[in-house]
Amino acid sequence: MILLVKLHKRLLRKFNKETSMKEMVKVQPRSSLMTGGAKRGVPNPWLFEEPEETRGLGFDEIRQQQQKIIQEQDAGLDALSSIISRQKQMGQEIGNELEEQNEIIDDLANLVENTDERLRTETRRVTLVDRKSASCGMIMVILLLLVAIVVVAVWPTS
Repeated sequence: MILLVKLHKRLLRKFNKETSMKEMVKVQPRSSLMTGGAKRGVPNPWLFEEPEETRGLGFDEIRQQQQKIIQEQDAGLDALSSIISRQKQMGQEIGNELEEQNEIIDDLANLVENTDERLRTETRRVTLVDRKSASCGMIMVILLLLVAIVVVAVWPTS
């Protein structure tokens, strides 16, 4: 009877998607810890193959090997740091050069504007002189024609 009640409660929990802590965490016996977790294909984290580099080495030798690797990494990082510092310096120099070039371009733009304004002013003056000279020439032609008419009208035709 008690077994049926437990089975009934377990079925109800599964039906309602409620599980107890024991069911959520499957407790493995101690013997399975050293066998590599043969149940459900779970690998044991304590069982691993030792790499070739450290096989047969003592603690001090492994520490020396790790120190050597750290020193090599430090040397690589120092080289990388010097490269980055040089690139920073180059970037700053490029920025300074760009600022100088921008100043030159601004000065050149101001000179072009001044020259453009003077050119427009002189063009207006040339146009005005051209108009005046054209109107003056017309007045001269009209006066000459008037003199010619007067001379022809006054000239005796005998």
